[in-house]
Amino acid sequence: MLDKVTRTAILTLGQKGCKIREIARALKVSRNSVKTVLREGAAEPGGAERASQLDEHLEEIRELHAKCRDQKGRTNMLRVLEELKKKLESEGKALTASYSTLTWFCREQGIGVRPKVAAARIVTEPGEEMQHDTSPYTLALGGHKTKLQCATVVLGYSRMIYMQFYPRFQRFHMKIFLTEAFQYFGGACRRCVIDNTSIAIACGSGSRAQMAPEVEAFEERFGFRFLAHEIMHSDRKGKVERPYDFIERNFLVGRKFADLADLNSQALEWIEYANRRRKRELKASPVELFAAEKALLSGLPLHVPEVYRIWQRTVDAYGCVCVDEQKYPVAADFIGKTVIVRETKDRIVVLDGHREIADHKKRLPGEAPVLPSVHAPRRQKTAQLAEEEKLKAMGAGVRAYLAALKKERGARYIWSVRKLHRLLCQYKAEDLTAAVAKAAEHRLFDVARIETILLQDIAARDYYLPLEAAAEDYEKSPQYQAGAATAEPDLNTYALTENDDDRRDP
Repeated sequence: MLDKVTRTAILTLGQKGCKIREIARALKVSRNSVKTVLREGAAEPGGAERASQLDEHLEEIRELHAKCRDQKGRTNMLRVLEELKKKLESEGKALTASYSTLTWFCREQGIGVRPKVAAARIVTEPGEEMQHDTSPYTLALGGHKTKLQCATVVLGYSRMIYMQFYPRFQRFHMKIFLTEAFQYFGGACRRCVIDNTSIAIACGSGSRAQMAPEVEAFEERFGFRFLAHEIMHSDRKGKVERPYDFIERNFLVGRKFADLADLNSQALEWIEYANRRRKRELKASPVELFAAEKALLSGLPLHVPEVYRIWQRTVDAYGCVCVDEQKYPVAADFIGKTVIVRETKDRIVVLDGHREIADHKKRLPGEAPVLPSVHAPRRQKTAQLAEEEKLKAMGAGVRAYLAALKKERGARYIWSVRKLHRLLCQYKAEDLTAAVAKAAEHRLFDVARIETILLQDIAARDYYLPLEAAAEDYEKSPQYQAGAATAEPDLNTYALTENDDDRRDP
């Protein structure tokens, strides 16, 4: 199709009396095209309109489009086509249009199509606004794939960026990240745009969002306010979402990371390059623009306290406290006691009141714990030796059995010693010695069966009646007479006679 300039030239030359062949040769177009333009006599090219068999059913399609909707208000175009064909068949007409033809027709006629709205360009003054967001990534750390959260903050005027990676991103980590970002920039903007995340918001959304009291205290510390954008209006923080594409195409390409510390170290080096890179839109680099913005940032407080959170933990039987599925040892004297755990970015401090009793480097989830050989294991060994010495003091027979038991049971020897010591606390020492002697005679090293032997010996000695005695001896014994609660029954009534043949024993 010829454009407007060419058609105008054809009409001008035609009015000057030039021949069709001369016009076609001069403009390098076909003679048929020249004839068509001269015949139409219009410089504006006429758009080719595509006819459709659905044109005559436009109003019916509009009605069905508004009718065939689900509970969420979405139109099912397949049902529109089915209802349209059904209605035309009842009128004796046929419709051969396909599903794709119907959807194309609706788009052309603007049925169910939302009008496009140009994105609003938000221009902020220096020091007025910053934007914060996170994005999940799965990265290889030391050869193992790990799910991480990439947190970034961007200054709205200069586009200076700061980013770090975290295994999880909670309110505690947000406060750590923003504190480090403000220290990196040397201050904070007066407003920080975020999405409607529960990390910062206690209730509500958008302009009705209410920040958590802990977050409000953090705002007061650095002199700024959070602003949550309206739902489905994520373009409001587009300045912080745009750099993620650059992070994926540049920073995460061709780099290897040994661990999380190495990843964050390389991220700090990379943002120096990203902040010095000239932006085509701004006609300058973020560092150049930051020179004018830095003086207008809210200054840092005189003292920036370290971000921490408090846990209340009970020291377990192994002399450890658990934080984020990681074990941290403390002194064995605190086993069973409730202590306070102070967690910072990279340290775990255990407190008993105001007294510090342990300080450890924070480990990441999945990292193998490195527990010292002191504390709980040493106390456990001391207690086991005391129990073993008490058993050995019972005699040579018990000492010999313990030696054979240690050789037979191996690692289960400690449990067996504890079981024997409990039996010593519950029964007489001479009874246990006799039961151990029988177990040693039959080479029984299952300590649980020693208690069975001990109970059988006690029952045979103290509770079983002498079965070899005559029946009348029982009735004459003082114990039997003392235990008789009723008079002796008269059984003569049940005596059998010679006539009771049916009751006789055959």
